[in-house]
Amino acid sequence: MFDTFVFRLPVWDLSTFCGRIAEDVVSPKGALLLPKGADFAHIEPPGRRNLAATLARQGVDRVAVQERAEQSLDEILDIFRTGKRPSSGDERNLFEATLQFVTSYCKDVLFGSPGNIHVFPLLRIGRFLAESVSANPEILLCLVRERPRDYFLLSHSLSVGLLCAFLAHRLFPEQNEVITCAAVGGLLHDIGKQFVPDAVLNKPGRLTEGEFALIKRHPEVGEALLKRAGIDDPLVLKIVRHHHEKMDGSGYPDGLEGRSVSMAARIAAVADAYDAITSERSYKKRLPGYKGISEIIASAGNHLDPLVVRTFVNAFGMYPPGTEVELSDGRCGVVAAPGELSILKPRVCLRTDREGNHLLHPVLLDLAAEKNLFIQRCVSPGGRAENC
Repeated sequence: MFDTFVFRLPVWDLSTFCGRIAEDVVSPKGALLLPKGADFAHIEPPGRRNLAATLARQGVDRVAVQERAEQSLDEILDIFRTGKRPSSGDERNLFEATLQFVTSYCKDVLFGSPGNIHVFPLLRIGRFLAESVSANPEILLCLVRERPRDYFLLSHSLSVGLLCAFLAHRLFPEQNEVITCAAVGGLLHDIGKQFVPDAVLNKPGRLTEGEFALIKRHPEVGEALLKRAGIDDPLVLKIVRHHHEKMDGSGYPDGLEGRSVSMAARIAAVADAYDAITSERSYKKRLPGYKGISEIIASAGNHLDPLVVRTFVNAFGMYPPGTEVELSDGRCGVVAAPGELSILKPRVCLRTDREGNHLLHPVLLDLAAEKNLFIQRCVSPGGRAENC
């Protein structure tokens, strides 16, 4: 049997909690609201949310719970097996609950001490991602955004989880368990970095050999942490341990080469690399999405798997959504979605006319339908044009 962990869970987190109540839940006035041992495994999400709302109205802030990692994973997998989909109202509530998990997790990582507890909020977020990607595989097109540098570990984990699920869905559309494990593995891929000092993670200058050796241990540390928490799914563990392995064998921690690296880990490697390239860090500026795509392509074959890279580029195009561009006729706009026929011909939401005047109403233009029109250059957020 896997170990369970007892901790005090914010009451609203019960909406996607999977486990048992560890202590009687009593109102401030002494009324028994929820008995010890109450099992949430068979309560549907709407019932969990209603119960959370009732406890909150009674003045309960936190509840002592016991949660099992394998129960959380089983619940995520069940979403795909049964084809369950939340209603629009349920999905909004679940999204709001997820944001609370994100906030809670972020505070724990930034201001608390590392430990097994951090696994479970991410697993609950994994459940939300599984539902989201399954219901709408194109959700990743909304990923391009600015993110606070101080929250990189958290936001990077979320982004890589989404990217992994998205790529797995493109490569294995009928294999729902692979998609789910990719999402969860992506969420947990850097969990071993909890044990790397912030001074090393955020060092602005070059790392010493000792500091880099410490960084290189995080995949093994993360795998060991998940095993102790009861997570034994081989795909999830391979993603966590091998997301820094490279096709030419120059990666770490095991120096695996080519097909010795699992496909799940190869997917995670592309997702991890792209999000890291396009994120702001204390020691580097973020690159725009189109330059991130170029770097990913340049790494195909030696560091990254060519099939996964090709899948990534075909899905996102050379100009990811959110890229500001100037067309060959002088009009400017923002890439809204990849093109269906060409990675160089996305759909662009036009903002200006040929004279540079702002349009009162944006116009969506499919460049694939315009034979003599193409993207001339990309434009930085500050308005500066640059070749691309």
